[in-house]
Amino acid sequence: MDITAQTKVGALLDAHPELEDALIALVPAFVKLRNPILRATVAKVATLEQAARVGGIPLPTLINGLRQALGQAPEAPGAETLSRAQEALPPWFSAEAVARTLDVGEILAAGGHPLAQAKQALNAHPPGAIVVLISDFEPAPLLSLVEKEGLMAACVKAGSRYRTLLKRP
Repeated sequence: MDITAQTKVGALLDAHPELEDALIALVPAFVKLRNPILRATVAKVATLEQAARVGGIPLPTLINGLRQALGQAPEAPGAETLSRAQEALPPWFSAEAVARTLDVGEILAAGGHPLAQAKQALNAHPPGAIVVLISDFEPAPLLSLVEKEGLMAACVKAGSRYRTLLKRP
């Protein structure tokens, strides 16, 4: 298997289960992939590019760390991973529209899936309601998933924490 920016984490770990510890060493936030629910959902759609964003490490560092763990030659240096997190709130954000705030760390610790709980919270409120997810990492795979489902999404970094804003138009 060729390890590239677009390699899915789940496919990589299915092909090379021995890479789980190396991946977690490079991106400690991915220790959560030991949760079978996240392994079956997030890992199937998350790319290594997104994993690098979550971990806050350069994409080439992640790819070459995994290649090294397999005894493969390093990839030529490439572009750095760009974060989608922004510093300012998006223009569509309104504090009055926040219907629910969820702590991603608590959800994951309880064995839940943040996306499922966020969607449930959004569906319990009228269109225009906003759900805020608080996490200690940039949830790049989640952002891609919700945008594919037609939700508005933004990730705002404040210090070492991230607020992911989800809104049903």
